[in-house]
Amino acid sequence: SNPFPARRVRPRPPTTSRQRHKSRTLATMTDNANTTMTDKEVGPTIKLISRVGDAFELPYEAARLSQTVKDAQPCEDDEDNESPEDVEILKVDSPCLEKVVEFLKHYQEDALKDIKTPLEDNTFDGVVKQVWYQDFVKGVDQPMLFDLVTAANFMAIQPLLDLTCLQVSCQLMGKSAEEIRVILNIPRLTAEEEVKARQDHRWIFDD
Repeated sequence: SNPFPARRVRPRPPTTSRQRHKSRTLATMTDNANTTMTDKEVGPTIKLISRVGDAFELPYEAARLSQTVKDAQPCEDDEDNESPEDVEILKVDSPCLEKVVEFLKHYQEDALKDIKTPLEDNTFDGVVKQVWYQDFVKGVDQPMLFDLVTAANFMAIQPLLDLTCLQVSCQLMGKSAEEIRVILNIPRLTAEEEVKARQDHRWIFDD
């Protein structure tokens, strides 16, 4: 007799149409997930080059927030530009440009909500409620903040200009003329100039 008798295999029940449909659905979901993770198009990238020649790379889609960057491209159909040319930002130093690129990258993922006027609050946090943007401007010193205002203006990045100008405005609210002079590093105002400044920019001087 055979010392290893064959094991009897119980026949599998036939697959129902519902089971076949479920299997196909799961396979499709898995394929879609894999496509999202591995085959997602990142899109073209671009390098922004600072005054001293340092290059900072970022997705072109993020860089397009800058009108200056868009205008520098030879391609007339900007949205279909698959090979954007690197852009020299000659008026912006490397530390500031690095912060600008940080802003652009984050804005692509989570856009800054519009800062509407008249302002709904008289504090920065009351107007800008997104924590990342609060931390972005509060994490820089005064000279860098002013550099960011200048860079945003030169690069025509309106959301960054709105954000940084709001922070400067909030810092100046309620300050005396002398405190404002020191903060902005401007020459001392004459009595006549201070009167005119208070008339032209009453929202700054009001307590």
